[in-house]
Amino acid sequence: MESSSDLLQKLKLSANLSDEVVNLETLQLDLKPSNHHQQRHDYDPDEEWLSMAVENLGDDDDDEVVNPFPKMIPNQLFTGQDDLNQFTCYVFMRRFGWSEGINGETVQDERSVTLQKGKLAMEKEAQYKARVNELLDEFIKWYLSQPVSQPLLQSLRHTFKEAINKPVVRNQTVVHVMEWLRHRIGDRGAHQHIEEVYQLMLCGLTDIWSAIRNAAVSRLAHVIDGFSLSELQVFFMSLAQICQSKESTWQSIEGALMAITGILKRFQWTGKLASSSVYDVSGGTQFILKFGKQELSQLPEFLTSHMHTIVYPLLAHRQLSIRENATKAFSAFLSRCEVKEALTSFTEALTRLRHGTGVSSDQSSLPHLAVLRKDYRFLNAYEAEGLLGVCVYLIKHISPGFLLPNWPEYFSIFNLYLMHPASTVRQATSAVFKYLVAKDSNNPSMLKLVLQALCADWDMNFDLLTRDTTAKSTIYSSDLHSNGSESNPTSRSQATDAARSTAGSDMELRQQRKRHLSASGGKYCSVTSLCALEDDSTDSLFSKAWEWREGRLLAYELIVKFLIINHIHYLFPSYALPPSKFDGTVSTDDSLTPSHQSRMVIAHKPVQKSVSHGGTTLRQMMSSQGALRKTMSQDEALVEQDESNKKERSGSDHDLQETTMKVNEMKGLTRSGSDRRKRTIEERRSRTLAEGHMYNRPIPKHYSYYANSSHGNLSKKQNCIASSLLEQTRYMDKDLNKLFTVCESKQSMCVKSVISRSPLHDMNSPPQDVIALLNAIKALEKKSSGCTQLPNWLQYLDLDSMSNILCQMLLQTIGCLGDTRWELRRMGHQALPLITECIRWYDMAVLTTLWDKYFTPEATLASYGCALSLRFSIHHATKLDHFLQQPPASWKDPESCQRISLSIVDAIRGGIQRWCAVAKQLVQRPIIDKLSVVALEILMLANSFFSQLVTEMATYERIVLECFQHIFCHAYPDHSISKPPKGRDNLRAFQTPTNGCLNCCLKPASVNPYPQQVEKKLLTEIHSLIPVFIKSCQVDSAAALLPILVHHVKEYSTDEAIVRSMLDGGASIVQSLIEDSMCRPAGVKCASSIVDNIQLTFQEITLVLQDKTLEVSTIRQVLDMFLTLSHLTEGTEHLQLVFCAVSQRLELNGSTSSHFINMKKGSGEEEDSAFGSSHLAFRSNDIPASPVDDLRISDEDEDDREPPAHSQMLSESVALNASSGSSNTPRLSVSGGEREIRALTPTAAADEDDSGSDWDSWDEEEEDQTMTCSMFAEFMKKLKAQYSQVEHPGGPSPFQVELSNSRDRDRKLITSLLN
Repeated sequence: MESSSDLLQKLKLSANLSDEVVNLETLQLDLKPSNHHQQRHDYDPDEEWLSMAVENLGDDDDDEVVNPFPKMIPNQLFTGQDDLNQFTCYVFMRRFGWSEGINGETVQDERSVTLQKGKLAMEKEAQYKARVNELLDEFIKWYLSQPVSQPLLQSLRHTFKEAINKPVVRNQTVVHVMEWLRHRIGDRGAHQHIEEVYQLMLCGLTDIWSAIRNAAVSRLAHVIDGFSLSELQVFFMSLAQICQSKESTWQSIEGALMAITGILKRFQWTGKLASSSVYDVSGGTQFILKFGKQELSQLPEFLTSHMHTIVYPLLAHRQLSIRENATKAFSAFLSRCEVKEALTSFTEALTRLRHGTGVSSDQSSLPHLAVLRKDYRFLNAYEAEGLLGVCVYLIKHISPGFLLPNWPEYFSIFNLYLMHPASTVRQATSAVFKYLVAKDSNNPSMLKLVLQALCADWDMNFDLLTRDTTAKSTIYSSDLHSNGSESNPTSRSQATDAARSTAGSDMELRQQRKRHLSASGGKYCSVTSLCALEDDSTDSLFSKAWEWREGRLLAYELIVKFLIINHIHYLFPSYALPPSKFDGTVSTDDSLTPSHQSRMVIAHKPVQKSVSHGGTTLRQMMSSQGALRKTMSQDEALVEQDESNKKERSGSDHDLQETTMKVNEMKGLTRSGSDRRKRTIEERRSRTLAEGHMYNRPIPKHYSYYANSSHGNLSKKQNCIASSLLEQTRYMDKDLNKLFTVCESKQSMCVKSVISRSPLHDMNSPPQDVIALLNAIKALEKKSSGCTQLPNWLQYLDLDSMSNILCQMLLQTIGCLGDTRWELRRMGHQALPLITECIRWYDMAVLTTLWDKYFTPEATLASYGCALSLRFSIHHATKLDHFLQQPPASWKDPESCQRISLSIVDAIRGGIQRWCAVAKQLVQRPIIDKLSVVALEILMLANSFFSQLVTEMATYERIVLECFQHIFCHAYPDHSISKPPKGRDNLRAFQTPTNGCLNCCLKPASVNPYPQQVEKKLLTEIHSLIPVFIKSCQVDSAAALLPILVHHVKEYSTDEAIVRSMLDGGASIVQSLIEDSMCRPAGVKCASSIVDNIQLTFQEITLVLQDKTLEVSTIRQVLDMFLTLSHLTEGTEHLQLVFCAVSQRLELNGSTSSHFINMKKGSGEEEDSAFGSSHLAFRSNDIPASPVDDLRISDEDEDDREPPAHSQMLSESVALNASSGSSNTPRLSVSGGEREIRALTPTAAADEDDSGSDWDSWDEEEEDQTMTCSMFAEFMKKLKAQYSQVEHPGGPSPFQVELSNSRDRDRKLITSLLN
């Protein structure tokens, strides 16, 4: 055998790949055992595969690596450390460095040579490269089968350093090193050279490339399992030193934190019987920590003593990923500590949050008052966000009773950060308030305590809500004369002239709107300027800061989301339970309602429900019922619970029968579903049951959970059943006789403070809401086996009714819709549908009272807010009305669910007539604004879904259609559709505000005319309702809308949702025209107005066909519409229009008849493709799958992990399925001839059929051109066949006549398509 130096020299000096293969094969044969010495002249892949299969046959342990060269170890072959380093570096860099280059530009030079040689040489090079990879894989297996030794550790570390500019090589080196250590960590050499092992692992953990750090962390767990505690301590201290060093990069700190988290998660809680006898369970269970095979009573001291000093400074790091990983590491640490450690950490976090306020924990002053001091500075946003993340974790895991004794101080601290100048801090704090409520979902007093404390002291501007917003607005006005020209705008107010002169200036327009909002919205400032203001009330002074208001809206949104989902889970229990484990101490909205994402949800889709209740998992809950089953049989318990359900829900048997009769009556009044929809429901039902989890244990009818009886706020009957948090709150308010009071004045619009100035309760006999909080504190005493002093502030507790609190929240949100800050307006539109739905589930009387009082014909902010909430509610009632006809397959008890849904539907049905009368007056105003758009949608919803209850249906239909035509004529005054027919008076003037909260125009008129901006706002809001509304219209009225809809297909071609709605609406109109022609007596001609509108539609279709931006599928639907309309008209003039349009469209596409005929590519292209494929194979790294499964350590503990976000949402809800962060509401649409109720957002329709792709290529463009030609050819053949059936005795068909009269260019192209 040659010396190691000679072998390395030969490998380095290999002139080409073939020489390199020869040298590697020679070395392989020298290392193989004697019985394997046989020269391989020709490489046979099949033979190699069979030999590998025989070698591995019978191996049950895939983890063991077979040593290919057992007679020698690398240390013996390369006796010098330098030679071993060079050979190790060569193996890994040559094997995995093809795409990154070897020795600078060597591979690049080889590629340039091979490209000149052509296809055959390229394929030969690819074969040599595959052989080199195969041989190098043998040497890598040789390394992985070696025991841990110092020379190998040093050579691998040297390879890692040499590959500093080759991330792929480093990544694969880390993967193989961690795999090697995983199997060899038990070797004696690994512990003898443990320092070298540490350094090698740290190379991967602190790499600059995130993929390498993740690869090292994911494989760390099984390596450290082989460490002793003393070795683990040394390794941990190395990681701690990296985290605490100022010279460490953020990448190395992140990797060290992830490694620390991985170390902590190797300590697992496990139960151990306290008794020595396995069969004796009287001694109870003792919980211990296990690390590998070692059992511990608590975490080692080196972890507990350093975690605080490591984590807290990193919570303030500028890098977000470091703050997140620091929070995860601390959470993993706390979950393996006793409760005492968690309470201590919570106190420490609050102390750090209190820093700078000048208020200590033993003082009576509240920390949030420090904002009023001029010298106060808010805590750094990064540090505050990190500390609040720790607080969120702790609140989810500690008892609520721990927070109550010092509630005023704790609320003051969180209140301080809810108005922090940094938006991220306000969002983090809002999560704290959410989990304060979600942690104890059986305590309505805690819910009211949090919500009332948040909404109290909000200084509401009563005049702002009831003031006419258009009184001081700048109104744009224009008239259309008979010739279609636009007259000079007229002024409605004295400020109009100045506005018109500067309408083209974007900056002036923005300043004008800002001045208007400031005049109408009051004076608000930043939280950092509060110290300069003066006010009689210190508490109400905070509400003047816009950050204070936005923070509360953020908290409202999260809390109300939780309440809605919690309520729906109890009211609509489902068969389908998620298979993933769910932690009962956390909310479900994060997993069921993904934020910042728009999706389509079909009403019948299976609903994924929570398996949590009252802070315990379902399995824990059922196991806790053992005492109940000892005293009474299970059947008796179920009967008692069922009887309680009936009594609580219906009140009496008479009410139950009456409600059931109403449900049956509803079924008789409405249409039933089609057979296809019934089959679909059955399929989904079977799929739901197949995918869900069915429990063998009987579940009570209608309620699938049990309530926690530890609270004193529920009666004895209510303790036997499960109730949502909203229901429990309603029961409590009913028992305490706390009723809803209508807001009559500015004073009554402010919720009172939760802490009164004088004592209200005798603690010897407190009311139920105070008892519920006392029980939570006493429960903490039992767990801590100590005596906790009852807080003094409970004597001053003054909780309002939940109805008043929700009403105040709604009015506060409506007030933000007209605020000067866009942040508040955005959050107002985002929170309003959620708060409205929460009130609907709680008590519809609150909403109906507000609508009757504040939904008026005047353009006020209160009327606008009420109109929005009414629109959301009608959408919801429409969806629930559909469920009354076709209950979703997920409902276990359809009758009970229908009774629940009927309460909302009945409330809408009872007032729809009077609310539509108000909406009618709002639409008929001369000014068109956002309020007009919402009112128009209310009329469309009423006509479409509640036509039996609307007496002025024809009037509403006329108003809606005239509004569409009015806006269109002013948006496109020169269009042929806008020309008024003979005998019709000129359209009225178009007026719209250009500033104020109801303004639809966000751009100056010089950029986009105001009427077009209003039209876009209108279509964006109501486009999905158009197909449904058209079905309820008269044929002649709907026909006038057909050319407008087709025009919008081209005008809004970039908005797929609007285009789809326009096409669906046009299809509905065409279907109505067909039905009308079939019902028309023979000899009776079609109305002239319908014929005129069909001719206008033909003109619009020809314009649509010439638009290259439209998809082929859209063009196909328009062509189908053209064919259908051709049946309904007697003339043939439209044929030449379509000939010309098709010809122009194909010319725009670059398509010709020759292109249509010759669609196949030449053989030369195939050869180039094959050559490119070989070239790609040569450049490929050809890296095999990782030798070890991806053992990535989860980011969260198993007990604290929430299920991933699924596309399934709650079908019973509307607001939760809407797009977060958008004012757009869920939509209702009709698909085909069926009436399917869908919760849509304007962008959701685009996600229904395809996922979309950003990839663009010439091949796809070529395919689109071919599809376009094929589509038009098919269309022309159908059109020709259609007119061939028309009687034409002795002459050519009308199609041939019109084709012969067309231009030569059009005739030739159409003829080529037909041939």
